[in-house]
Amino acid sequence: MGIEIDLKGRRILVVGASSGVGRSTALAVAARGGEIAVAGRRAAQLDEVVATAGGGVAIPADLHREDDCARVVEDAIAALGGLDAVLFPVGVSPLQLMTRLTADTWGGAFATNVVGPALVTAAAVKARTEPGLFLYVSSANVAQPLQGMGAYGASKAALEHSIRTWRLEHPEHRFLRLTIGATMPTEIHRDFSGEVLSEVLPKWAGTGVVTADFMHVDDVGVAVAELTAFALAHPKIAVDDVTFNPASAPLEASTLGQLGQRAAEGQLLDADGKLPL
Repeated sequence: MGIEIDLKGRRILVVGASSGVGRSTALAVAARGGEIAVAGRRAAQLDEVVATAGGGVAIPADLHREDDCARVVEDAIAALGGLDAVLFPVGVSPLQLMTRLTADTWGGAFATNVVGPALVTAAAVKARTEPGLFLYVSSANVAQPLQGMGAYGASKAALEHSIRTWRLEHPEHRFLRLTIGATMPTEIHRDFSGEVLSEVLPKWAGTGVVTADFMHVDDVGVAVAELTAFALAHPKIAVDDVTFNPASAPLEASTLGQLGQRAAEGQLLDADGKLPL
């Protein structure tokens, strides 16, 4: 059950919309009357999002390229006639222990999770003539470091620092940080090695980050759309920091050990993206 919120006429750019939370968010925005521009590297998947939404504009772009970051904003404004909000449900999450991380892995994490969003934001801020809303997806890993998640956590910590700086330098706009907990099915785990996961899962015992049930990506997308609508409906209120977490108890250490063994065997999640408990 969701909240009845009308986004009719709202012009919203969703960066990282080809899959996962980004795709679900774009579809939820469109279903509530929003006009969407969707950006990402995979053109075919963006076209599928627009077709499923029944409208919108697909903007294929590689946010590792500075020119593409500026073009995304230009194309979105040209297609929609302006922008009311820019959403960044985007991220890569390499899983590797610190001594094994390479320069390419570090660079890729920061390019996707920090630099791309910063450059798109800069282009949008410079293009705007009225206050706007920017929403960024961060991670609980910033406050709760985990073995194997050093590059991801560091990049999201840098993202959060950039958000606080945006607020200082451009108080006319609103910059919302949204922390999203465990969600399935998404592609955030696409770079997870079963071998590394089997090594670190038992070490995550006691952190509470692995729960018996995950949030479903479609539910999260709807919640992000509703949060966006709420923020747009209250332009004089700064909705700075919001957290979505699974409403589920953490797993015990023994269960995490068993899951670690399943990860080593390539059988961590079932076909529905759930833990096979």
